[in-house]
Amino acid sequence: MNKISSRRTLLGLAAALMLAILGPLAFVKFEYGRGTPYPDIGSDNPDGLAKLEKLITLDYPPGNVAVASNGHVYFNYHPIARAGRFSPNTMFEWADGKITPFPSEEMQKEFQGSFGMTIDNQNRIWLIEPASFDFQHTRLWAFDLTTHKRVDYFEFPGRDAQFAQDLRVTADGKYIVLADTGIMRFTAPKLIVYSVADHTYRTALGAHTCTSPEDWLMQTPFGPYRMGFGLVNVAVGLDGIEISPDQQWVYLAGMTNSHLCRVPLSAVLDPTIVPSEIANKVEDLGRKPLSDGITTDKSGDVILTDVEHGGLMAFDLNTKKARTLVRSHDVIWPDGVVTGPDGSLYFTDSALSAYMGQLAGPPEQARLAAHRPYFIYLLKH
Repeated sequence: MNKISSRRTLLGLAAALMLAILGPLAFVKFEYGRGTPYPDIGSDNPDGLAKLEKLITLDYPPGNVAVASNGHVYFNYHPIARAGRFSPNTMFEWADGKITPFPSEEMQKEFQGSFGMTIDNQNRIWLIEPASFDFQHTRLWAFDLTTHKRVDYFEFPGRDAQFAQDLRVTADGKYIVLADTGIMRFTAPKLIVYSVADHTYRTALGAHTCTSPEDWLMQTPFGPYRMGFGLVNVAVGLDGIEISPDQQWVYLAGMTNSHLCRVPLSAVLDPTIVPSEIANKVEDLGRKPLSDGITTDKSGDVILTDVEHGGLMAFDLNTKKARTLVRSHDVIWPDGVVTGPDGSLYFTDSALSAYMGQLAGPPEQARLAAHRPYFIYLLKH
């Protein structure tokens, strides 16, 4: 073989190698990196901004929040921040201006990182710790708020409920409804029902147009929200759920889904109705912001965090329209939200987009420290 032929052969191999590398990357970018900016459906609200208060100041980003009938606030450090590497405590109770580890300092080492939390009518707080990428099993905890004793615990076997990130309890305390987001657009979201009495569970609803991520490119103070060094848009399915106060509905709010939906709670709890039949009962209520946390307020409106604009929006079930309650340039990522006993709204700024790595790895301490302080906000409502 002469030098020219050898050179052509080498160039051919190099071209083939480049195609072998760039081809899959191009496919990933086309399939999972497409998307358009979501139109802003809200507006500034100076009156709301005047009612916004920085209630709790923290060294590490908070994730979710729950408020008991006595006004005590419970919150965690966001597990994506992996604050447990630097702080001995990651789950807390705030009362009378004082923060203490919850349920105890000794219990902190048992937690692997809780996402969703909720308080039921039986004075128990429930926590869900998804397996996600790092842990062997998803774990469900419940603690009595008076005694601080553990009253329920369950590990989902295998990879079941791997991405369960939010949960709500029925008024009678018998069932837990969990939202499993799936992973980006790679795996399907699920709505899961867990029986407290016998520790059994089942999938009530699988992938659906109301629970799956849509092709939106989320915007953050740091630019478009992408991972994988720009190849993959952050696209999240069924992330937020809420049960209506009258126990008639489960509200469904996918993070990068543009619609608020609902499904009858009775159907979700009925083991004789298969997921495909439940899917036919899902009702699309109308346009919502790209959201993370969800709650209902005293008037019955559905409250959603607006992750792109640092605020909260209220969805009126009568008009089927969402309106801005508050938005602030100080808030990077409004995460968990809950209604307090007096009707005020509490929400966390987890500042996720400030430190979440391109491969979702744990951020360095310096990166977390650069965005201090972090806050839990109170909105008089």
